[in-house]
Amino acid sequence: MRLGLIGLGEVGRLRAQALRRVPGAELIVTADPHAPADLRDPKELLGRDLDAVLVCTPPETHEELTLAALEAGLHVLCEKPLAPNPGAARRMVEAAEARGLTLATGFNQRHFPNLAWVKGALEEGRIGRITHLRAYAGHRGLPEFRSERERDPELLGGGALMDNGIHLIDHVRFLGGEFDRVEGLASSSVWNLGRAEDNGVALLCADDGRWALLHASWTEWSGYRFWIDVYGDRGKARVWYGPLYAELIELAAPGAKARPQRRLFWRANLREKLGDWRTTVVDSFVAELTEFVRLSPVRSATGRDGLRAVEIAHSVYGRGC
Repeated sequence: MRLGLIGLGEVGRLRAQALRRVPGAELIVTADPHAPADLRDPKELLGRDLDAVLVCTPPETHEELTLAALEAGLHVLCEKPLAPNPGAARRMVEAAEARGLTLATGFNQRHFPNLAWVKGALEEGRIGRITHLRAYAGHRGLPEFRSERERDPELLGGGALMDNGIHLIDHVRFLGGEFDRVEGLASSSVWNLGRAEDNGVALLCADDGRWALLHASWTEWSGYRFWIDVYGDRGKARVWYGPLYAELIELAAPGAKARPQRRLFWRANLREKLGDWRTTVVDSFVAELTEFVRLSPVRSATGRDGLRAVEIAHSVYGRGC
């Protein structure tokens, strides 16, 4: 597959690095008006002989660039969040479906080894019927951002729920299935950024009785981390980062003796210790891009997954306490 890459910020550079390890992928051309690239005009890139485009630009540009790429007959992998609002995300999804093209959302954390291991255990039914999930993701907020644009609600579409929380929403759906209703609240009492909430909480409910409680934060003073607990009627699974960790507790029947199994991903954690978090991210990009190049998503997120995550985040806005 011949690919173009739009946006050579940190994520774009890591995507380019990962592409070198993807069988069948050939990075033909890059474009970025603000960084060293083959082209300055992304629209010029779309006129090249390509099969697909990676959109690694800020969220407010995703709709325009993705629609232009689809109009040019190209498959697209677009970084998260898919768009700053549900309307834009829906237009992107519908344009891809109308043209019979692939639109993938860059939820690369699905390919972290601990999430992949727990997903396999859930598919095998090792904790029985899933009943509920609890999940959390947080970082220190404003000190993590290199520019004001990165936390501007007009550009991002919100605050914590549209930033680190958008991955968390996808994790809950990836591990726990679809949910039909959303309640929640958003609070901006610490950083006082108005529509860019520093904490967002969502309660997701499904018609079959499953539920999930998730919390995204920009006030995690101990630094970046996330975890997801998945409960079944015969056990529990936990995913934790950082470090990369997973746990599975199996029961023969409700209330029976617990059989715990724990996984600490030594190789990946050692590589992060010797290097940094980028080693795990690039590995996950390789796995995600390998599925994209084959146009056969197994674990990877679709455009519909990206749309649903944005819908859930925006369902919380306008509510508070």
